[in-house]
Parts: sequence; structure tokens; C-alpha cells
Amino acid sequence: MCKLAESELIVSGEDVVPAGYVDNLFDLRDRVAVVTGGGSGLGAAIAIGYAQAGVKTALLDVNEDGMLATKAIIESQGGVVETFVCDVTSKENLTQVSKEIMEKFSQVDILVNSAGSAFRSPAEDFPEDKLDFILNLNLKGTYLAGQVFGNIMLKQGKGSIINIASIGGFIAYPLASAYLASKGGVVQLTKSFALEWGARGVRVNGIGPTLMDSPLTKKAGVTTSVTADFIKGRMIKERLGLPKELIGAAIFLGSDASLLVNGHTIMCDDGYLIA
Repeated sequence: MCKLAESELIVSGEDVVPAGYVDNLFDLRDRVAVVTGGGSGLGAAIAIGYAQAGVKTALLDVNEDGMLATKAIIESQGGVVETFVCDVTSKENLTQVSKEIMEKFSQVDILVNSAGSAFRSPAEDFPEDKLDFILNLNLKGTYLAGQVFGNIMLKQGKGSIINIASIGGFIAYPLASAYLASKGGVVQLTKSFALEWGARGVRVNGIGPTLMDSPLTKKAGVTTSVTADFIKGRMIKERLGLPKELIGAAIFLGSDASLLVNGHTIMCDDGYLIA
């Protein structure tokens, strides 16, 4: 009879998965999350969801009234939250706010880059000022926030960065050239940061939503427009996503349940990219 070497012995399931292994797999209690764009829409929903999971949350936004509204909801549900007026396109502003957050919480475990904007125009007539604004906020803002808080995480030796991308980072639709370029950049930025930082304990991933029922899409006229008709015509179910439906992915990516997930964009697109 052939005798297996000790290194070749089959390990039992009980040894591979110790008793109680999954108990804390999604546990985010007492972690600290920074959420940009926390004053409305997707950022606000994720921040509220994190707070319900026991996360101490720092909201960053130029929209102070919106942040205070999000804060009121979180505090009414027993959560811990602080607000910081911050322009994510300014590294100086981000650096100062990061120092204030560290003084308050002493750590940053999760960063959600949700600050963003959109504008609809034919590519041949796209206003330069709108192009600059969208690329600066959506791409540069994601880059700089990742850089500033990524440095904190690198010093800690651990952390999770979650960038809000879009189906528009993978496919095109009309009248959205600047937005599509910015979100395609976010997808590649996610991979780039992940490649450089993964071995040092900092994971970087993205969430790619479908067309969402959010203040941003309503403000840009995306829910009732040529753009919306194009997107809706290719949906499996003609239904907009709800901001709260991204919370599960955000909890997964922020928790130890996703320790082997790095450099990927998890699509929350209701199957949009299947075809």
C-alpha cells in the first residue's frame, strides 16, 4: 500500500474550516470608514448601512446640509458618525481632513469613494468646463482620496478601498462621454492601486452600479432622457437600482469575507453586462 507523505495527507473539512470561522466573517463592528459623497445618494446609503453594521463613519462632502441629514439618520439609529466638509479634488483639503479623522478615530479601515457627478451633452459640443469638473471630481477625486487614505492604510498594514465605478466603465451610452471616460478611469485606477498595494495589506476594489434611482441621475436628467432610454432598452428588468442595494457589496468588500478579492469591480447591474 502506498503511504502518503505528511504534506500530502488530506486535511479534514473540520481542520480547513475551524468551528465558528464564519461567525465574524462579515463583522465590521468598531471599524472606521471614510465615505466621500456621503451627503446624498449612494454614499449616504452606504454610510447608513455601515453604521447599522457597527462601523464608525466619517462623511466627506462639499454638501454640508446633505451630510448633516445623513448624520441625523445615522445617529437616530444609534450609529457613530462625524462630518467633514471636504473638496476631494484638493489634496491639501483631503490631507487636513485625514489628520482630523485620525485624531478623532485613530484609524481608517475602509474608504468608499462615492463622490461623483454627471452631465449630458453630445460629444462634439461637450462644454469644456463640464468636462474638467467631471474628470476632476470622478477620477482625480477618487485618485487623491485613495492616495491620502491609502497612505494611512499602508502605514497600518491593512485596509480596504472601495471605488464606486459604473456600468459606464465597461460599456458606452449616448451623451455621456466625460462620465464614461471618468468611470473607465476609475476601473483602471482600481486595478492599478490594487496591484501596487495588495501585497502590503491594502485591497482596492470597485462596485459597478446599473442606472440608479439617485439624486445624481435625477439632477442630470438621466432617468428620463435619451441616455436613460438607451440603458433601459438593454436591461433584463426595466428597473432602476436603489442606493440601499449596494450596501451588501460594500459590506462584503469592507469585511474579512473578501480577503482574497483585490483589483476587481463587483457589478451590481442586475445582469446588465451579461449580453
